[in-house]
Amino acid sequence: MIIYGRRPVAEYLKAGGRPKVIYLQRGSRFEDELLELISGHRTLLVPSKEINRLTSVRDHQGIAADIGEFKTYDRSRIITTSLKTNRPVLVVDRIQDVRNLGALIRSAEAFGFAGVVIPRRRTASITPAVVKTSAGAIFHIPVTIYNAAKFLSEYKKKGGFTVGLDMTGKDITTTRIPSPVALVVGSEGKGLSDLVRRSVDLLLKIPMFGRVQSLNASVAGGIGMFWIRLFAGRR
Repeated sequence: MIIYGRRPVAEYLKAGGRPKVIYLQRGSRFEDELLELISGHRTLLVPSKEINRLTSVRDHQGIAADIGEFKTYDRSRIITTSLKTNRPVLVVDRIQDVRNLGALIRSAEAFGFAGVVIPRRRTASITPAVVKTSAGAIFHIPVTIYNAAKFLSEYKKKGGFTVGLDMTGKDITTTRIPSPVALVVGSEGKGLSDLVRRSVDLLLKIPMFGRVQSLNASVAGGIGMFWIRLFAGRR
């Protein structure tokens, strides 16, 4: 995988990543902190046309890195960490927009979640665009590729609680949420799949006060993650 953008490349290096090569656009100026992180790694100076070709975008900010295959983690590690530390888990279901997926991962890392579960089917895969939208946060949180319903089943068998965001659910601000907990966020168009909906212990909704009765998936997920991180198991 070739990632791009100053923040994603910097976060990858901060996380201990060892890129195959870092591409720098000729004539670009970089911050001292980034240059320090790059130091010691193999770098190539390339013209703008070449870095445009490598990344297939124009917002690469003059830098890209070949990191090989994206590293994922076994689901058991995420489950164990969550149960031991009481930190929640984010499970995405049918999130097909790469920007929503990246934003959800960024929020999960920011709120200290134990990991992220991404299904292999009917959900966006991890791409350079997802990495860019996550602002590199994806390199600081364990990610597993696994079936959402199966993960929820295994999580519950180990003693965890599961909830899903859904407009038909109970008000998240007035409902007691046990901990540790796995939170499922579905697509803004189709919501949770039927199987996942049946798999969770509880459906929760974010109360609305305006005329528009829906939120972008990543916004709803961010609000849900913040609330759960703050109040799950405490009321």
